[in-house]
Amino acid sequence: MSNLSIESIQQQLSDLGFRPEGIRIVTVSAMTSELLETCTTQENECFYNSYMNVIYGKGERYVLGFRCEDPIVDHAIIRSGDLYFDPTLQANGNFTSYQFAILTEFTVFDMMNHAKSNKDFPPDVDYLFSKASKFKNVIAAK
Repeated sequence: MSNLSIESIQQQLSDLGFRPEGIRIVTVSAMTSELLETCTTQENECFYNSYMNVIYGKGERYVLGFRCEDPIVDHAIIRSGDLYFDPTLQANGNFTSYQFAILTEFTVFDMMNHAKSNKDFPPDVDYLFSKASKFKNVIAAK
């Protein structure tokens, strides 16, 4: 994955209709192989995997945002304590830490409530736009 400048990330977020000033950028790290073995890691299913991993206590928060590559890619990861993990990409092998632009984080309770109003799908970027009034801190006014 490429390392983008903060300005490039912010410009891409702005072009997609987000408020870059309301978005934090964190580093996604590798989790222990023991923890990874217990995670849901279906290939190319980051939203589902992150959702299931939070439900089953492998992470404390479902984190929705963008992988900071060129172009940025919408993605979901998990947070445990102060660390961010991506079991979906890590399970594919050859994982290296990368930058991630956080749109929002959900507790298990909030995540499940949002999924219930999203036809049982985990929250994704389209869902945020459909509920823009609730996510005004990261979605630019139209």
